[in-house]
Amino acid sequence: MGMEQTMKTKLTFLTKLTIAGLVSVAIALWTQWLSGDPAYPEFPPGPVIFMVVAGMIAMGTRWWWTPVIGALISLLVTSGWFVRLPAEVLRLTHPGSVGKFAAGIFAGTLLQITALLITDVAAVAATVQNYRRMGKATDSAKIACRLFGGIFVLMGILIITGGAHVDKYHNLMHLIWGALALTVSFAGAKAAERFCTASGVFYLALAIVGLLIGNPSMNKAWFAGPMLLHTGDHIFHLVLGSIFLSTGLLSGRAHHAAQVEPLAS
Repeated sequence: MGMEQTMKTKLTFLTKLTIAGLVSVAIALWTQWLSGDPAYPEFPPGPVIFMVVAGMIAMGTRWWWTPVIGALISLLVTSGWFVRLPAEVLRLTHPGSVGKFAAGIFAGTLLQITALLITDVAAVAATVQNYRRMGKATDSAKIACRLFGGIFVLMGILIITGGAHVDKYHNLMHLIWGALALTVSFAGAKAAERFCTASGVFYLALAIVGLLIGNPSMNKAWFAGPMLLHTGDHIFHLVLGSIFLSTGLLSGRAHHAAQVEPLAS
């Protein structure tokens, strides 16, 4: 039986908490925008993304990995919040000097970081809980490769066509990885497991080296070949590496157990 068919469709408390946290972040960002925060001169697309992800998790109860998407986007925004810590502290201590409506700036900023931290923990915990609730997860590595590979390819193409101001070599690395992940996802469970494990080791190494030797006076800036990486990138790679390595190892164990079980019966 496939993994999608073995998950119960009832939302767990941790999954509900993840959804509530994502919706709260969206409300917080809209509150700051309506309060005249100069960081949001135009209608911010971020809240829409958070709402879409919350909807995906709510509707995708059959799939154990949907909270991973919430964890990924939440951890990314959380890392960005701490990278801009001086500016965020100013919003909490002197909101009147930041935007037109001081109470809205303060409330939106406080709600944003509170909801982000709750979502970070809840989404990761919900993913682990869902994984344990499902049946034999022999194809989880394949699904992870297909999911993240598709996201990375789509984001890479959008960044190139949209002319976003990001490191082109860093984007190219993720675009190539996404294409490889998509290819591997159709090559079999064993290949996907090894790819996830290798990707996890690679991204974790990239993150740890960057955090250790990155220039502390320049936001942990570090040149990995032609790529310029900063603190936000290191944290992003740390999260990705942890997800890929755990998926590869756990999926491998489940695949081995599925092969041994018929022999023992």
